[in-house]
Amino acid sequence: MKRSIIVMMVLAMVAGACRSGSAEPSTTTSPASTTTSQPPLATTTTAPPTTTTTTPRPAETVKVARQPRRVEPFASFTAVPVLDDGVYPGPPTPTSLDGVAMPEWMPDWLDSVGATEVLTENGFVVLPDQTYRLFHQPYEAVLYDAVVAYVTTDVAYHSWHLAFSKVLRETEQEVLLPILEELVVGLVDASRAQNQELAGTAVAESADRVEQFYEAAATLLELDVGPIGPLAQAEVDLALEHTRMTTSPITSFRDCNPMISPAGCVDYTQFRPRGHYTRNEDLERYFRAMSLLGQTSFFVQEPESLRLGILAARPLVVDPGLLVANPLWDNWLAIYEPTAFMVGMADDYTPNELISMVDSFDPSPDLASFDPSILVDDALIADVGAGLLALRDVGINPEAAGMRIMGARFVIDSYILDQLSWPNVGEPGVQRVKVSPLDLAAVFGSDFAHQVQIGAGEPEFENYDEQLAKMTQLIAARDPDDWAATVYDAWLYAIEPMWLPHGPAFPDYMQTEAWEAKAHQTGFGTYTELKHDTLLYAKQGFAAEGGGDFPEVPPRHWVEPDPVAFERISAVAGLLQDGLSARRLLTDDQDDLLTLVRVEFLDRLARIARDELNGVPISEADNDWLASIGSLLELIWIDSSDIDPELVGPSSSDQDVAVVADIFRSTFEVLELGSGRPNQMLVLVPTDDGIFQVATGVVYAYHEFWMPADNRLSDEEWRAMLDAGEEPSRVEPLVLDEETNRQREAWQAVLFPEG
Repeated sequence: MKRSIIVMMVLAMVAGACRSGSAEPSTTTSPASTTTSQPPLATTTTAPPTTTTTTPRPAETVKVARQPRRVEPFASFTAVPVLDDGVYPGPPTPTSLDGVAMPEWMPDWLDSVGATEVLTENGFVVLPDQTYRLFHQPYEAVLYDAVVAYVTTDVAYHSWHLAFSKVLRETEQEVLLPILEELVVGLVDASRAQNQELAGTAVAESADRVEQFYEAAATLLELDVGPIGPLAQAEVDLALEHTRMTTSPITSFRDCNPMISPAGCVDYTQFRPRGHYTRNEDLERYFRAMSLLGQTSFFVQEPESLRLGILAARPLVVDPGLLVANPLWDNWLAIYEPTAFMVGMADDYTPNELISMVDSFDPSPDLASFDPSILVDDALIADVGAGLLALRDVGINPEAAGMRIMGARFVIDSYILDQLSWPNVGEPGVQRVKVSPLDLAAVFGSDFAHQVQIGAGEPEFENYDEQLAKMTQLIAARDPDDWAATVYDAWLYAIEPMWLPHGPAFPDYMQTEAWEAKAHQTGFGTYTELKHDTLLYAKQGFAAEGGGDFPEVPPRHWVEPDPVAFERISAVAGLLQDGLSARRLLTDDQDDLLTLVRVEFLDRLARIARDELNGVPISEADNDWLASIGSLLELIWIDSSDIDPELVGPSSSDQDVAVVADIFRSTFEVLELGSGRPNQMLVLVPTDDGIFQVATGVVYAYHEFWMPADNRLSDEEWRAMLDAGEEPSRVEPLVLDEETNRQREAWQAVLFPEG
């Protein structure tokens, strides 16, 4: 019942590819069932977008920056504007510790860790020692050691990550995995029937390859479908090896050359289970099978490859034996639509778009009567590929455009990083193949990040400034409905305040360059968790290359006074809660968890933060609540964990917050973002009477570094590196010049006592 409701709600949306081959398919979104036109990607330049057949792009050609096709919101969403006016009414932060209230033991301790000078200079200090493994641990000392709590935005973002990851992996394991198993078994049966139907025809070999493609998917799911073909076994071996970017034994007819382009290649390194998919065997096999269905492309500009794609898509739409609508399509929709709501729509073409385009060239009046014998005509296959390219643009790696059965999803940040790398930026011999989230922050409006990139010499790459301007224009043109299109987009929208300046509406210490560095680290920390949670679905860019007693003043606890951040995170949680509830996918426990995070935690923090900016004294109830915030954070952590019934507490995967995610590939390396063990932060904050105190909170420990492409890190490997003291520098230098490296790392160096 649940599955059929999902299918009915979204059938019109995904089936919107116009069978006439028009460049303007219509889309209907749930739950409001609003129909909207989706034109091709709109160029940000003055030239009109092309709707004609495209040819493979030469390596030196610059890809045109295009606006992704518009998708209406999947659920209700509340936009929260940034604070750009007002004046903070609180007292100025002191420049010495004279008269600052703190426990008796604290002055000596501050001196011992080298924090006194930085604390008095900046009004806060971040201690680099990563002694905590969980975000709630530092707050447990508030009630017992008479310290003042400072509840950071970092804690809020991290709590949201815990809830989102819990909901996503439960949905995958309990709902989507059984559907995927049913889908893949059905596709094996249907492709075998299709193979028998086409035996002896000119497309028999292609039909046999399609059968083996689905046999490989079933094998990666550890399903018994009987003997599998040799090409299927070779495909499985590459997937399990997961160390190479190479030609698929089944689907590719052009040798893979990643030095030039991803066209013709399958990046099997992405098949390695990572993120939360290493928690158990069910999630691992779900990951592997979805990787095959999502990473394998049937290239539209390769007739032999596209012919396979048509035959691979046909069983989803047509039952070769009965020639009736195939219930497997319902299963495909039941997986695709919820994941599209959470992460995004497929960037490459969907099976429905491809079959609809084929049907537009077939004289038969009914899609179910599509005759596969027409596929012997290479000219027709080329026309189908050209029709898809005219239908809409593929945004990320368009030179490798294709159809994917469960395609990797378009995400705006990957598109931006793709547009800021070769061949869009650089020139032969001086190619920009390494990007950074600093580029993303600059596009979102961060002058701080832009200045860091200028200091690092990034504008010296040809076309960097021009592409950065186009991407900045693209983001600036987005409205709340664009950000509400997916939970992923809404999460990016919630990060944005961390990358924008804090003006006179905020306390003076938040208007400093040092706080900008802290805020950017917060943004990059939660961005790492976003990429970690969604790495199976989000499409990546690619660039080829050659204790003690407290004084007389009682503690007045604080919330980081940045209400927009808390309110935007709450809006994302509400979007996920409403969207999954409308799809009848939200369990009672998940509903309770999201309500706890959104209503009882984030909304209350947002209200207190706004009161602080307005000079409103804190209530006794709110102050007591903040004093016990460690207990609430621990409850969120427990409710978001995977409890092993044989153990008293959460499983080992939940006992360490350090996570890692690879987000971009050059020919030989991948960009890894790592969130380490949280750092303690001390902040000078006033009581309602204007007496300052030393408050303590916790912030992300963000790392950014490159690794060999055949060694994409799992969380377990990243944590082992941290335990062994082998973690890389916070921001790995990208060039050899010593002065440039210093400038590149300076944005984080200002945070720490070592300077």
